Amino acid sequence: MGTPCASVFDTDIVALRAWQPKINHPGATADSLILNLADSDLDTALVAKENSEQSDDMTWRDKLRAWWHGDDYVMQHMVKDYSTQPSTTDLPAEDAPREVPSIDSWSPRRLQVAQKLFGEGFNTPGGEELMKPLTAPLGLNPNMSITELGSGMGGMSRMMARENLWIDAYEPDPDLAAVSIELAKGQGVKQRTNIKSTALDDISFKRKSVDVFLSKDGLMSVQDKRLLLAKLRAAMKPGGQLMFTDFLLTGSTESRVYEVWWDREPVKPHLLTPEGLQAELESLNFIICYMEDVTHELKAAVIESFGRYAEEVKLLGKAVDENEREWAITEGEHWAIRLSAMDANVIRLYRVFCRTVD
Repeated sequence: MGTPCASVFDTDIVALRAWQPKINHPGATADSLILNLADSDLDTALVAKENSEQSDDMTWRDKLRAWWHGDDYVMQHMVKDYSTQPSTTDLPAEDAPREVPSIDSWSPRRLQVAQKLFGEGFNTPGGEELMKPLTAPLGLNPNMSITELGSGMGGMSRMMARENLWIDAYEPDPDLAAVSIELAKGQGVKQRTNIKSTALDDISFKRKSVDVFLSKDGLMSVQDKRLLLAKLRAAMKPGGQLMFTDFLLTGSTESRVYEVWWDREPVKPHLLTPEGLQAELESLNFIICYMEDVTHELKAAVIESFGRYAEEVKLLGKAVDENEREWAITEGEHWAIRLSAMDANVIRLYRVFCRTVD
């Protein structure tokens, strides 16, 4: 009899754990997130190098707009000094976009621009490339009961449904859940994806009814992680599998970097430390196959996404709608702040694979 963590895909796990998304900017840091995208020749630079001594007074939005219009110089210290700017200044009236960009909700306009950045059917970086390491080791088959938590726009559920699997998916954001249902219809997999809009803190399952639980970055806002993990454990069949990625706290909550990141997150995070997560899983009799830091995978996907988009903007020039530019800048700010917190080792993204025996 094999070990509890043995899998029919054991021969693939070594390759998966060495896997990284393709990236054209090796060695990139959060400081170079925007700098490494692509040189822009859209319009005249807003801020000249000789005025760089004023850059400390510029907000994130000012600096991102400056990059957009071709002034890379002011971006060099963008991440390093952002923590001194607790709020974002409104744009001048003459520059106000037709629809003010916001990450507070998944509006139709934000989803439209996010898909231009991250690919059709996806509102976060990485697409299926970051989903395959979650599904591949599990030996999924159509007889399994599979549940995804925090399914977003439904990309992973649709990917599994195309493999003739059946999935229950729970997404707390009603707008994302509604869009994911329409996307499943459009791809002809609606019958295989049972998508519901439910707060993950309120979720419940029938005892010993689920073979596999999956989540890609969908647990960050769960307030009571232990309660959720206990619910999952009780719902899992003998030999069940739990595979997820989640942001974990690896630095001080007293740091300015943490405060700015936490303040800018639209849905407030509730994080465990790696040690805290391990203790919770072990107390619930999960067998931990591995917990690994995969921050580099997400970072590569972010840089690749914005780099590709910037190249497209460079080719299109002024044909790109100004309002779309503003939304892309807002999304870029959001991800740059996240990456700066990761680069400062305040938060890190972990991939966790667990099994049950009984």
